[in-house]
Amino acid sequence: MEILTEWWDTQGGAFQAAFLALLAALFVQLFYLLFIFVRTGLYRHQQSDSHPGPVSVVICAKNEERRLRDLVPLIMEQDYPDFEVVVVDDSSWDDTISTLRAYQVRYPKLHAIKLDEDYQRMRGKKFALTMGIKRASNDLLLLTDADCVPRDKSWIRKMVAPFIQDHIGVVLGVSPYERTEGFLNLLIRFDAAQIALHYLGFALGGHPYMGVGRNLAYRKHLFIANSGFKSHFNLASGDDDLFVSEVATRRNTAVVPDHAAQTVSAAEKSWSRYFSQKRRHFTTSPYYRASTKILLLLWPLSLFILWTLALTIMIMHNAFWIGLTALLLRYVAHLATFKVSLKRIGQQDLLPWAPLLEGTLWLIHPLLYLWNQLSAPKKWK
Repeated sequence: MEILTEWWDTQGGAFQAAFLALLAALFVQLFYLLFIFVRTGLYRHQQSDSHPGPVSVVICAKNEERRLRDLVPLIMEQDYPDFEVVVVDDSSWDDTISTLRAYQVRYPKLHAIKLDEDYQRMRGKKFALTMGIKRASNDLLLLTDADCVPRDKSWIRKMVAPFIQDHIGVVLGVSPYERTEGFLNLLIRFDAAQIALHYLGFALGGHPYMGVGRNLAYRKHLFIANSGFKSHFNLASGDDDLFVSEVATRRNTAVVPDHAAQTVSAAEKSWSRYFSQKRRHFTTSPYYRASTKILLLLWPLSLFILWTLALTIMIMHNAFWIGLTALLLRYVAHLATFKVSLKRIGQQDLLPWAPLLEGTLWLIHPLLYLWNQLSAPKKWK
């Protein structure tokens, strides 16, 4: 101990400040990894065969004729005793409504709504979703998109199972992207997986702040009590994350990360479309609660500080072993945590690429966020 004390006393004030800040950044990173992200990997919920009641599946579709031909049978043939499906044709130019009408002959519990864009009252898909929820006959709502497909016939059963408890009002699901070839696909899938580990982990920790509209369930009376999307109706996005942040609480929120409870959608195939999608997602973050924004900012900021100070100590203070040790500790914890949690959501193939993909996203996200400050996207996809 005396040797360490003497060594510390011989170091300059600049080194001591950098070292303490490095330890603080490392602590924040380890806290997120070992107390937030790992929760999803370790979480095991009680399975139940009970049915909480009739369910309304609500889907918004815009020019999705081709996808609906595959999706509708997959949804209508789900293994659940009492459900209806409401599909809202959001001013499509193709034969979406004709496809839905044809399927209604085979499936009496399929309901189709055709909207005229001249009567749109909210930006994005919020008006369409509001009309679908208004048409829904049941209090239990399960939402997905027309470009998603359930992994399993038990999707409805698993996603609504937590509603067997009366106090549960919101259920957060997982919706990964389809696995294809190429680095862009890896990046998009890792981005989605990391976002899932964020919102699932925080929800399990008692701080739910978002969900994804591709796989989300809540009670209709919560939607009505919250006046729907009234507080952010002027934004093109936010029908999932901002709404969840308003109605979800520590007590009324459940998560279902199970593989069979997931929906899968096709990832963007071009960088420009991916950037456009991410920019749209970033438009809602300024409207998060202050506590949520701080929690989300601490993760990338502490990683930046960790890398910056580790390299500074290694190069300028000739303490290579200190900087390297800090980085190794962080990435051992990162890989160990992600190994467990990515496996839980069925994305374990991303693990070998995790350091590279994380670094790429760390470079891309600030640039896209800055871009948004100059010109925010207005269309929804």
